[in-house]
Amino acid sequence: MSKPVVYVVHAVDVEGPMTETSEATFERMQAYGLPKTIPATERNLRLIQQGKFEGIDKGLAGKLKIVFNPHSLGYLTCWKEIDDILSECTSEAFRTKYCSSDGSPYTFSWFVYDHHEGFTDNPRFHEVGTHKIFDHYMDLFLKKNEFNDGVYWHYHHPSINGHALEANTCWTNSTTHEEIIARRIIERKWYFSCFRAGLHLERNDVSRWLEMFFPFDFSARYTEDDSVYPPGSDFDWRGCPNKWGAWHPDWSDYRKQGGMRRWLFRCTDLWTYLNILTEEEVSEAFEQALQNGDSVLTYYNHDYRDIRYEIRGGYEVIRKVAERYPDVEWKFVTAVEAAQSHLGFQPDKPKLTCELNGDLLHVRCKGKIFGPQPFLAIQERNCFFRDNFTDEGNNTWAYRFRNLNDVAAFGVAANSPSGMYDICVRKLR
Repeated sequence: MSKPVVYVVHAVDVEGPMTETSEATFERMQAYGLPKTIPATERNLRLIQQGKFEGIDKGLAGKLKIVFNPHSLGYLTCWKEIDDILSECTSEAFRTKYCSSDGSPYTFSWFVYDHHEGFTDNPRFHEVGTHKIFDHYMDLFLKKNEFNDGVYWHYHHPSINGHALEANTCWTNSTTHEEIIARRIIERKWYFSCFRAGLHLERNDVSRWLEMFFPFDFSARYTEDDSVYPPGSDFDWRGCPNKWGAWHPDWSDYRKQGGMRRWLFRCTDLWTYLNILTEEEVSEAFEQALQNGDSVLTYYNHDYRDIRYEIRGGYEVIRKVAERYPDVEWKFVTAVEAAQSHLGFQPDKPKLTCELNGDLLHVRCKGKIFGPQPFLAIQERNCFFRDNFTDEGNNTWAYRFRNLNDVAAFGVAANSPSGMYDICVRKLR
């Protein structure tokens, strides 16, 4: 029999360059209790980071030292800074140095987010616009993709008031998410099977929407400390299974194990002020691999900080723990590879065909799809949106265009249950 194995997934939340002014940093500190009278100077920041600023109580000083540490504030403020670091991280030399136990190279899962057009403010100076970040990564690092990294979707739903830093816990008050995916399908012929929620933020409406199209969700952030998730907090995973592997979420509570069809995976911070990948977390993954034959250890970070530093630290933790488990292998894989191996899925790709007769579209699929219907993307003039099929049975769906003369293009995409997808795109104008 083969050895137990820990599948290791490094999920990178791809959000592009970010800048935070000193004034903005001190405004965030004031939310923790720092007096507004303290000037936003570099000297004061250094003293706060060292825990040596006089005039504030020890409890606040300790909290600010943790949250506003130099690495957390070490943002990469332009594409060149990010590109230089990623050029090293994606090189063969780097991947080989930080390799799996069998010598196979380090692997990334890039969860790409586009900052939405239409923000009323953009205080962190993010790159704004659909495809902007996606195209940058695809052109520079993933066009050849010699090491077969995974490319998936990361998403922060925009707030109603348009503030770029405000989280939205409701997806049914905007269709921005569907517009972005529709444009990905039609304009880039790209789709995805794995998802990570921005801020780990899900609610039941999000969960049920994902249930229609995407088999693998790497958003669950388990913690034993319930104080991290007080009632009403943005990211709330209280009651989430303490499991380094997959489970089906519940229809009535996305956090709990239940009877939905998609698979949730636990994910932890590689390096944040909330958590740094710990020996305890890694040991749990190795123990569960011993008990069950395999486990999926997933951690995440962001591209707007130096991920080399974070990878080195996490890698040493894994190596140290692995020394105590000589009979367990550990292997860096993509998110979809981890899901397929862990769940015993063969990577079967569906085959879509589209037939348009007048204004009636029939879509057929050879092979089973995940969910009740494919994703139907439509472009009417300059408007992109999703619409619903009717199920005609035998892996066939129908849709009648109401304004066919205005339709510039449409696209259809679907995943198989194993996370392989197919796309059919038709340009009409």
